[in-house]
Amino acid sequence: MRTVLHGAQIDVTESGDLQEAVRTLPPEGGAIHVPAGTYEIDRTVLCELAEGQHLHLYGDGRASVLVFTGKDGSPFFSVRGVENSWWPDLRVTFRDLSFVGNHASGDALFLRWPNDMLIDSCFFHGFGGTAIRVTPNASNVCVRDCWMRDCRRALHADNLHHLTFRGNQTRSMKDGLVQDEQIYIGRHCREVRLVDNHLAYGHAEAIILDGTAQHAVCNNMIEGFQTGIAAVDCRDITICANYIHCPQGILLTGDTRGFVVSGNIFTNNSEGALMVTESLGSGGHVLTGNVVRQSVYNDGQRGFDLGDAVACVVRDNVFEDLDDGLAVRATRSWLGGEQGNIVSDTLAHAAGECDVDPDVALEPGSAYQPLFEYLESVDSDVGRLTLTSWELRRIVGEAIPAEAWEEPGWWANTAETPQGRAWLSAGWLIVIAKRIEGRVVLARTHSDMG
Repeated sequence: MRTVLHGAQIDVTESGDLQEAVRTLPPEGGAIHVPAGTYEIDRTVLCELAEGQHLHLYGDGRASVLVFTGKDGSPFFSVRGVENSWWPDLRVTFRDLSFVGNHASGDALFLRWPNDMLIDSCFFHGFGGTAIRVTPNASNVCVRDCWMRDCRRALHADNLHHLTFRGNQTRSMKDGLVQDEQIYIGRHCREVRLVDNHLAYGHAEAIILDGTAQHAVCNNMIEGFQTGIAAVDCRDITICANYIHCPQGILLTGDTRGFVVSGNIFTNNSEGALMVTESLGSGGHVLTGNVVRQSVYNDGQRGFDLGDAVACVVRDNVFEDLDDGLAVRATRSWLGGEQGNIVSDTLAHAAGECDVDPDVALEPGSAYQPLFEYLESVDSDVGRLTLTSWELRRIVGEAIPAEAWEEPGWWANTAETPQGRAWLSAGWLIVIAKRIEGRVVLARTHSDMG
């Protein structure tokens, strides 16, 4: 087998610096290698590509670290493709590199008029702008298996057709940047896939879809944001098989039409799993096969509020332990269809089914006396309580043994065990015990519920 190399093969250490390596690209382009090491760069690296001029910038994984020290809000690496051109003959790859910025810097990668672009297995940390900004007239862009930490935003895309953002992770950092939305898909974007990502612990929205259409948002883990997915004036979008753990799960605003929301798990959505506001007479949404439940968290859970959206179908969803028990709200008197939904209250069911002896009492000198006193002190209007393993240790100390998190029977609602007598005599039941997570959920007994 014979290897054929097209274009230049450039080593940054032999060129002097990254800007010089880029400047020496021949008309057909080439590959630039950043060997393992840390490289400080204090000004924007400019790369202007002509039709047919390709770029492959690659390193040795996390060992190849490009540190941008500029603090004037400018981007680190700016790629300029063929201006005002759709589908130019360009192939651009960034692979196996670490980009480290600072909170006063701009974007890590600022990409204009690109085509056939791949950003693969890169690490972005600490940029005051956006890890990856793509605009305008962009086409065929894939961002995969990247890690964006403590960046103000992970991705901003405008006027882009055919984007895949897959397998990436984003996260804020303690004492780091106050983040804006992590993913912004702007107007005139089409055929976008946001799939298999883990978006964690930001400060605003995880995803904003702004006046855009024809996207799939699937198989993502979205947790710790104020809003999971916010869509404004959008159409023809599927949101399926996501885990959404945010106060606001999905927020649809304005002239938003034709959403399919299916197979998602919504939890800890204290303001609502899905909300429609100011619909302007739009609708046509299908909400099927979702699970909406409070689970082992204790921040509250609400269902779907369709506002004045029209012609919607809501069916075959499971709603469990909602704060107000109301699964679907709608200001209009009709929906296109609402059937097959299951609404259950596991706490009330458990409290009603458990036959508790009202005379059960804690033995004098019990090691679980502190737990009894703590549960008795909980405000009477609180009907649900979640305690974690570390909270229980703080309350009870060493009395809770290791086998409590190994043996399912340890949390049984029985007066035959000292721990059972503690919560039963205080008027509480264990209704969920997730031993692997170290969380237990308690509900007041029927006799103690208002």
